Amino acid sequence: MQQSSSTFYTYFTPAGPITVAANGRAITRVALGRVALSGAQAPSELTNLAATQIQEYLARKRTTFNLPLAEMGTPFQQQAWKALADVPYAQTVTAADLASRIGHAGAHRAVGGAVRANPFALVVPTHRLVRANGQPWGEGKPASVRAALLRFEQQG
Repeated sequence: MQQSSSTFYTYFTPAGPITVAANGRAITRVALGRVALSGAQAPSELTNLAATQIQEYLARKRTTFNLPLAEMGTPFQQQAWKALADVPYAQTVTAADLASRIGHAGAHRAVGGAVRANPFALVVPTHRLVRANGQPWGEGKPASVRAALLRFEQQG
């Protein structure tokens, strides 16, 4: 039986700690690292399910996720996240391509903003969004993490 209140729990993976939050009906956040989120710090059926699928992904036994994700964000953000989640494993897309796919050609900056606001690390694969030159978007550590995840998928 699923818990009805918000919970979060940090799971340890080969890629480092990953924190998963759920509200009893859906996953509300997946964050890289040990992150304190709202709710009780306790595993739930949903956070365990997400952690299992993430472990399978990291073990190369899974290329897609099948999790109930909480509907959050603006309708535009939700469109962008859905389109990004549909990008096949180990493939990439630019913000301009993604904007065209969701019927908003020319809205590549808005797509970039939506992707930056993605609350579901790994599960909605921001690492598959690249610059026009094929390089991971962003700067510093987040960009290097995205690059490593993309290499992980492409070398599998």
